Amino acid sequence: MSNTIAKGLSIITRSEKHKESVINQLTNLLGPEIPIRGYSILEGINEKINDMLVLISHEYLKETALKYIAPGAEVLVARRSLNHSMLEDVLRIPQGEDVLFVDVNKYLAENSISLLEGLGINHIRMYPYYPGQRFSLHADYAITTGETHMVPDYVREVIDLGYSKIDLTTITEIMMKLNIMDERTNLLSARFLQDFVYSSKKVVRALETNDNIMKQLNTILNVINDGIVGIDSSGRIMFSNENANKLFNPVGKESAGKVNLDDILDFDAKSLLGKNFGLYRKVHEIMGKKILLTMMPIIKNDVNNGVIITLKDLSEIIEMENIVRTNLMKRGHTAKYNFSNIVGKSRQIIETKEIARKLAKSNSTLLLIGESGIGKELFAHAIHNASSKQHGPFVAVNFAALPENLLESELFGYEEGAFTGARKGGHAGLFEQAHKGTIFLDEIGDASLRIQARLLRVLQEKEVLRIGGTKIIPIDVRIIAATNKNLDDLVSSGKFREDLFYRLKVLPIRIPPLRERKEDIPLLMKKMLEKFPRGNEMIISDETMEKIMEYDWPGNIRELENVIEYLYHIVGDGPVRLKDLPFGPGDGPLQKENMLKAIEEEMPLEEALVILNALKAAKDEGRTHMSRKGLVQMCSKGEMTEQMMRNRLGILARYGLVVIKKGPKGTRLSLDGEECIGIIKKHLEVG
Repeated sequence: MSNTIAKGLSIITRSEKHKESVINQLTNLLGPEIPIRGYSILEGINEKINDMLVLISHEYLKETALKYIAPGAEVLVARRSLNHSMLEDVLRIPQGEDVLFVDVNKYLAENSISLLEGLGINHIRMYPYYPGQRFSLHADYAITTGETHMVPDYVREVIDLGYSKIDLTTITEIMMKLNIMDERTNLLSARFLQDFVYSSKKVVRALETNDNIMKQLNTILNVINDGIVGIDSSGRIMFSNENANKLFNPVGKESAGKVNLDDILDFDAKSLLGKNFGLYRKVHEIMGKKILLTMMPIIKNDVNNGVIITLKDLSEIIEMENIVRTNLMKRGHTAKYNFSNIVGKSRQIIETKEIARKLAKSNSTLLLIGESGIGKELFAHAIHNASSKQHGPFVAVNFAALPENLLESELFGYEEGAFTGARKGGHAGLFEQAHKGTIFLDEIGDASLRIQARLLRVLQEKEVLRIGGTKIIPIDVRIIAATNKNLDDLVSSGKFREDLFYRLKVLPIRIPPLRERKEDIPLLMKKMLEKFPRGNEMIISDETMEKIMEYDWPGNIRELENVIEYLYHIVGDGPVRLKDLPFGPGDGPLQKENMLKAIEEEMPLEEALVILNALKAAKDEGRTHMSRKGLVQMCSKGEMTEQMMRNRLGILARYGLVVIKKGPKGTRLSLDGEECIGIIKKHLEVG
């Protein structure tokens, strides 16, 4: 790139506040000589942006932002970096806590959760929380990136990480594209480089990038919590930070501030100096403390230029080490249930459990078939724990819950640089994480044809290829799939690959719905009431129990759980009478209220309301039926795919709120669905 090219830079963010934050960061790093113009989507953009380089702050804004960018401008989508200095506050959240991650939309909240999990924050369960979402979980903790005003009032402690920063990779790309790399190297601030040298590996990369960084390194290193020592190719100490000095020299001693190489390295470690080697990690005892020592070479132009050593007091990382060791215990990576947890004495459930026990001994692919709410995931857990893979991981993924692009990268992983926002070092997909264990593919009927093709290869070859990768990775994984759809019909209509269908249906198990095993209802109710204080003391009248046994339970066990919880809170200490039931003849609104709770277990009610309103608007305009594509355009504002819409419509159809016609006709609103619009609005207002 020639120096005569204009060095103008424009940025596009979602909000005014985020725009100011990004401009401040870039001005500090690039200097005032580079003009930076900022635009925000919410503020409105009334002109074509024609700077040489345009930076879009988030991937989810790209489609909207491109409309405002003039042809010929180079576009860059920023990668995000969270504020590492606040991670200690996050780590102090007690093990196993439910935590809300609060942001302006679902994409940002889920993306930030992924960034935190990528940093090893797996000791808590994080849930996205964003405007327009009715979230039933009342958590004591919340994490946010500058959006504290959106945190629900019931949250007891809020950790604000501040607005996300533009990461060093993106900054480097900007400097290269503006041809200012040499001019601005020394402007990289210590605050920004703190993230860059967060680990010894990042320090090594910094030194490889530009020798001038060495001049600032001593200042930077003193804000790092770990002890850091740099050794040149001759074995001399080039630098050491204050934390390293404190490890070796008690305060007040004359030798304070001096690090002796003999104190750091034993003979084996010294023998690596001047050589190319991988990662050296060993626990040393120094001044009576156990220290985790990490050593990595600085390789430049295939020549060893020394090593970087990091020293961490082992007592400070016990919690982090426990997190790493228990990584498989996080939600979805271990099987929690056994066949003893599947309650029932009916012939149907006993026979189904016996079939599942026998098939658990095989390593062949298994397909669980049945309606929503019947406990397919419970069976998957039990099968894993009864199999030869029981000591390996149990990894679960729901095809209906994730958009296709995110699903593909999560399933198969990706290499570094495979796409904008790809994590440094790449990312192991769920199939790799499930190696020597079981992967549970829930709602497999919602997989797109593209995902189906990649799944078929995994099933056939027992190997995966990461996105952007060239290396074939062999895997040893037992696959359990589940669906509430009729896969035969999907194959006939061309929506599901026939070859994949027969690969999945090696060992099919049909799980009966609750209406086919009603004699299990009293046992299930007893088990559910055990969750509540004095729940086992609840008295249910004979006529009420008779009505419960007559009801068909379209939402299956999940609906029964909702009803039990409803009765427990409504009735209190008194007996449950027939009029207390949230369903029954003449109780249309109450029955629908209970149905809404069942629907809410499968999809946000806000989305249900948006879809039903869109169908109502189309009906009022004379269009009785709508296609999925048309509904996506009306409802999602770019956040919902056709695959996700298909899943949502399937749920609404199952509860009779919409009617789906095969072929090109599409979907129409039912009378119950039209009546439910007002009930959902009232439900959300009360909630």
